[in-house]
Amino acid sequence: MKRKEKKQKPEFVDDGRTIANMDYENITGYKSKEERQKHEELRSLNLSKKERRALYKASMAQFLPAFLCFVAAFSLIFLVLYFLMR
Repeated sequence: MKRKEKKQKPEFVDDGRTIANMDYENITGYKSKEERQKHEELRSLNLSKKERRALYKASMAQFLPAFLCFVAAFSLIFLVLYFLMR
């Protein structure tokens, strides 16, 4: 039996090119330039913990009615289908 010779792989040489920017600010995800600017503006406000919590609480209070309407509509459709299919 003849053995096949393994192909020689070329040796990797680092030429210093950058394929992707690995700065810390860009690692968190694929954010557009505008999104990063908005984030930097919020960071530059230097809000205290109490102010940030109030901001999160207000945003959740704004989102909650729409979320509850979605849950109620889904539940209503589920109940209607449940009793019709019985």
